[in-house]
Amino acid sequence: MTKRIVAYIWLWTPVVIWMGIIFYASSISGQDVPSIDIPNIDKLFHFVEYLALGYLLARAFFNSAAKPDYKHIFIASAAIAFLYGASDEFHQLFVSQRSCDAIDLIFDLAGGCAGAWISLYKENLPTGRQE
Repeated sequence: MTKRIVAYIWLWTPVVIWMGIIFYASSISGQDVPSIDIPNIDKLFHFVEYLALGYLLARAFFNSAAKPDYKHIFIASAAIAFLYGASDEFHQLFVSQRSCDAIDLIFDLAGGCAGAWISLYKENLPTGRQE
């Protein structure tokens, strides 16, 4: 395999694995989800899981592009996180004691945007290396 293919696999495999983890977590029946007595704590969980997804997506897009464009990478990462969140909410309609919640989707989008922003901010930091 060429170095480029290995690099793509290295960049995109974490995205696919994380999406699989989100799907698996959403497949757990509502009765089997641990209950935490903090109001709306599930919104924090949605934000954090999609923060990680947005971060991984932006990282993969940035490092896969010949000429990375921050604006397009941010938009693509946020859009994919949002669409995956929407499909995840729809998927939960078919899981026992789970539901589709538009507020959860808003937190998914916010997390995806935050994760993409953090990733792109990190990519823009000076490394101190001489090129």
